[in-house]
Amino acid sequence: MSDAKLPLIHKAPVEGLEIHVARTGLAIGDSARLDRLSDGRIGVFARLRKPILGLIPHHREGLVGHLGPVAEEIISPSLAHGDDLRVRIIDLTPEHLANGYPPEVYISVWGDPRHLQPILAAVDLPQPVPEPKARTPKGLSGLRPA
Repeated sequence: MSDAKLPLIHKAPVEGLEIHVARTGLAIGDSARLDRLSDGRIGVFARLRKPILGLIPHHREGLVGHLGPVAEEIISPSLAHGDDLRVRIIDLTPEHLANGYPPEVYISVWGDPRHLQPILAAVDLPQPVPEPKARTPKGLSGLRPA
């Protein structure tokens, strides 16, 4: 089997942010890792800037937040089998740029798709509605005399 990684999740929001995004030094392209939390959810961990005594620069791994329920269902089988996952920060909006909205952090997850389960096949997708046929008048019968 090839060691090439394929995208399991292209873009997933990190929910329940435990950090102040602007102060942690997170950037697009930073690596992260996924691990189970004590409450059973899947946590997102990354290398965060946490200064010692507020002055001395120091980086250590910390909890960013957790995955949502749909992303958790997709990733759970891979975590259970111990697959090597590549997790990256792909988008973020710090507090000062959020314009009154909550800050956001998004990740992408790449790995081996052999443990994926077809969970999204059960979702009913709406069928496209056919367009109504336009009625065209036959000949000149649609015209009225002046």
